[in-house]
Amino acid sequence: MRSFLRFLALLSLALTLVFGVVDLASAGESMVFRTLGAHWLSLHAPSLQDIHDTLTANGPSLLWGGMLLPILSQPAIVVFGCLAVIFLALAMLAPSRHARRRYDDDAGHD
Repeated sequence: MRSFLRFLALLSLALTLVFGVVDLASAGESMVFRTLGAHWLSLHAPSLQDIHDTLTANGPSLLWGGMLLPILSQPAIVVFGCLAVIFLALAMLAPSRHARRRYDDDAGHD
């Protein structure tokens, strides 16, 4: 579990760097970081529309308006940077296999 969380943290950090470089390369005179939604629209707009249609098919959706839309309106580097920090913190808090093995070994010596 710990290795998987570290992998997700590394992947999120890599995406942070990729989106940062893309934003810097296209910035020109002004330094503006594009939102995650703007990046998603430029990469594949129909998938974003499909998610919107699916989540709002039965009326207003708390998941779309209350959770996904605020995330999509943040800069991509902030979203993936925060995910990297969260995954790394969870990896540090997760028990390692070696700690469990030591605990099991100690129980057998009573």
